[in-house]
Amino acid sequence: MDIGRTRKVCEILTLIKGLGYVSCLSMKCPKCGHLYSKVTDTRITADMTSIRRRRVCLKCGHRFFTNETLCVEYPVVIKRDGRKEEFDGEKIKAGLMKAFKKQSGIKEKINNILNGVLAEIISKYPEKVPSEKIGDMIMDQLRTSEPVAYLRFASVYKNFETAKDFALEFEQMLLDLPK
Repeated sequence: MDIGRTRKVCEILTLIKGLGYVSCLSMKCPKCGHLYSKVTDTRITADMTSIRRRRVCLKCGHRFFTNETLCVEYPVVIKRDGRKEEFDGEKIKAGLMKAFKKQSGIKEKINNILNGVLAEIISKYPEKVPSEKIGDMIMDQLRTSEPVAYLRFASVYKNFETAKDFALEFEQMLLDLPK
């Protein structure tokens, strides 16, 4: 079924059945696979980057959620050895998960840091971003707010090889902390 015809069918269903807003290009119902659903509730997330919609399948009545997020085209990442890679926020998230290991409330902390880094990347580097800049942005976000996670992240990012490397970084971090 083409998009134009699908929209027309949705409009007709909405008018005839009085079902309220019917999504024209909704997700398949996860239960029965039907393509048409009624949106019963719409909420925008606190960070204003996505919309969560509660839906009801028009065929089987199953209730489910869909999430709509803003699609952003991120710049190409230039690695230290000169290779180019597509930006992957999951790599940053994985590194932060390791840095925050065994700490409480990490999901929100990681999302806040990730959102800050992503916003900075988009605003400062429209086409290409050196991987070192991404690492520096993460380190800046962690340095003052999460000292333990900062040291863990720094140990991998800066390739610490000895305990002396940790000690030097720890001393520098202490000097940078607000008093």
